[in-house]
Amino acid sequence: MGTLAGMLKTKGHIVAGSDQGVYPPMSDMLKEQKIKIFSPYNEFHVKTFKPDIVVVGNTIKRGNPELEYVISKGQIYRSLPDVLREEIIESKKLLPIVVTGTHGKTTTTALIAWILECAGLDPTIFCGGFTRNFNSSFKLGNGKYVIIEGDEYTTSFFDKNPKFFHYRPYIGIINNIEHDHLDVYSSINDTKNVFSKFINLIPKNGKLIINADDKNINDIVKNVSYETFGLNSGNLIAKNITFGQTGTTFNMFNVKHDLGKFHMKLAGSFNVYNCLAAISTSLALNIPVSRIKNAIATFDGVVRRAEFLGEKNGKTVINDYAHHPTAVRETIKAIRAKFHGNRIIALFEPGSSSSRMKIFEKPYVEALANADIAYIYKPFLPFNLKQTSRSSGLFSQNRVSREIIRLGKKSRSCDSIDKLLFHLKQETRPNDVLIIMSCRGFGGLKDKIWTAL
Repeated sequence: MGTLAGMLKTKGHIVAGSDQGVYPPMSDMLKEQKIKIFSPYNEFHVKTFKPDIVVVGNTIKRGNPELEYVISKGQIYRSLPDVLREEIIESKKLLPIVVTGTHGKTTTTALIAWILECAGLDPTIFCGGFTRNFNSSFKLGNGKYVIIEGDEYTTSFFDKNPKFFHYRPYIGIINNIEHDHLDVYSSINDTKNVFSKFINLIPKNGKLIINADDKNINDIVKNVSYETFGLNSGNLIAKNITFGQTGTTFNMFNVKHDLGKFHMKLAGSFNVYNCLAAISTSLALNIPVSRIKNAIATFDGVVRRAEFLGEKNGKTVINDYAHHPTAVRETIKAIRAKFHGNRIIALFEPGSSSSRMKIFEKPYVEALANADIAYIYKPFLPFNLKQTSRSSGLFSQNRVSREIIRLGKKSRSCDSIDKLLFHLKQETRPNDVLIIMSCRGFGGLKDKIWTAL
């Protein structure tokens, strides 16, 4: 929503918005754009601003005082995907490159955008995270392509279809499919079904690009043409992967043709997959390999994706958006590969709807056990979730911490930032690497943690 607000302001519209909490770097960008933010929700904000159109975010439900006022007064309201399609895709007659998948969408979107930028194609960009190379989460270009992060979560309270249904993909990328958003999809088959419908939106003169190593994707690509990438199979394969302090190096083969050695600053095999998706897309657009290599080597990543925050007294702090168990596990593994021999301390806040459900507790235990010490923070607004049969209850930080200890690893459950900081001060030592993992604000931990180090 912040990205869309920035785009609309840049286009010349007058924009303001309401939210219950806005976090850096998006809050900083909105401030820089001089976009007024109202909080908490109150119908007075809508009365005061008198908008021509109200864009309703997908977390807003009936009962929200501003939404109720808008509906009762008959004001025009739209969803984010509706406005993005009308204002950007259709008005500029752009060809959308839509990046989808349970994990890695933001990084892959930013990486494709940077490759196209380095190739002189001047793309338009809509990204779910703050990209370092563009110093923004969006860009209004003059080229014919728009790169969009395509989310499978529902569009709005009045449109329960996935957001990516609205983006009219010319090129569609599916990086991976896992069961997520348990408040929307009751099974992996439900999730695969919406991705299958997404594939059906790609025109005959377009292209589908998939991760050949992902079984769930392979289940839904029967009777359609596509390009593939992977570490084990695919038209585009990465081999001889090495991880180090400066990043990751690998050799790239396109149908057995050696494209040479590639280097990126990002760590972890999951980022190799993201890179493969970007390279495959770029080759489909006939971008020279030399341009692709240079763009990948100079890609600085996305804020809150394995982001280096700083170092104090020999202790390194990393900030990451990981919230799904797979993302948590792969992030810890990637940081361990980069900081080989250092203790890894994971600090985890369950922030998404799915992460606050009991059903994911066991995968979180297995993922967080990859750290040397795991601090488990209380769930974000846990009582906002209904205890449905599919969730079988809510996430318990105490229970998860106990199970990690049962596996022979160290863990602490913390219900306050002060308690967490107290134990960090006692237990951290030089050469430790601390990973803050949250899709929320984690009580301002990234700013407060330095006092404990």
